[in-house]
Amino acid sequence: MKIGIPRALYFYVYYPMWYGFFSSLGHEIKLSVPTNKEIINLGVANSVDDICISVKVFHGHVKYLLDRKDVDFVFVPRIVSEDKYKYTCPKLSALPDLMVSAFNKDSKRILTANFYTRQGEGHIFKAFKEIGEQLGDSDEKIKKAVKEAIKYQKMATKCLRAGHTFLEIVKNIRDLDGLASIPVEKKRYTVALAGFPYDVYDSFANGDIIVKLQDSGVGIVTTDMLDPKVYNHYKKYMIKDLFWYQANAAAKGGLYYIDSSDIDGVISISSFNCGISSIYQKLLDLYSKEIGKPVMHIIVDEQTGDAGLVTRIEAFIDLIRVKRGDGLVTQEDNVHGTEDGVHVRGV
Repeated sequence: MKIGIPRALYFYVYYPMWYGFFSSLGHEIKLSVPTNKEIINLGVANSVDDICISVKVFHGHVKYLLDRKDVDFVFVPRIVSEDKYKYTCPKLSALPDLMVSAFNKDSKRILTANFYTRQGEGHIFKAFKEIGEQLGDSDEKIKKAVKEAIKYQKMATKCLRAGHTFLEIVKNIRDLDGLASIPVEKKRYTVALAGFPYDVYDSFANGDIIVKLQDSGVGIVTTDMLDPKVYNHYKKYMIKDLFWYQANAAAKGGLYYIDSSDIDGVISISSFNCGISSIYQKLLDLYSKEIGKPVMHIIVDEQTGDAGLVTRIEAFIDLIRVKRGDGLVTQEDNVHGTEDGVHVRGV
């Protein structure tokens, strides 16, 4: 079978697990293309107006895969809960239903099961068993495939803890052990990106912010690189934990990075119309004022342009340089033009 996987939402969290499972069963994985203008247009045309850009983008990726004749099924898992008493956004929990509603004539090609990843490997096996049975695979093959799935996810986590981005993980999915062994070069300036993984890593939707920062000579860390154990105590700055797991990770991870002497500044990335983002961004603002760490918020939607983002990044880097006592970047010495805009070098 040829299984289409949308390159959106929880792809940027669990793709290694999905890759390990389907490839072990011998099914061919067909990824949708990275988000582009066509994908966004497909998403906007096939979804309702009042949802966030991330869910609109998901609609676009699913439509792209359903339109391909070489895709038998499109995998749309229902991620319900990732930690005790913490769940996913209602729209994400309802993704299979949203896709069936939006693409009713292709509903039989949507492959889904309920995942409660917080409940451990036993429940993960139960969900994957349901998927494997729909594809006609035997219990023996499914058990082996689930072990591979969990192994791949653990290797991906190892890569994240080593400082590699999820985009690198996707690129090196066949050799994650090799990727984990590659040291990440330390830069003079390091900026932390706080937000849901799908907002941080969808390069087209967020204006390719990771590349823009890296081209400016800035090191990058993200909240998904952190072990939750290192930031869980930051809940003392919150009246109580947020109800959604990824919102807690973004909030507490952002607070941790604001507090870290190794981090020069924090940029939060979120989607317009995402209510929970406004809550954790306010928490970051309050704590950054207390600590004195630069924080910038970037909110994206389908109309977000590239030029304004470049200007804001340049200004943020200038602020970091001034706080470090390095002064402003000069046009003559440290700035060069590219087709994508102005990038800072030598920082």
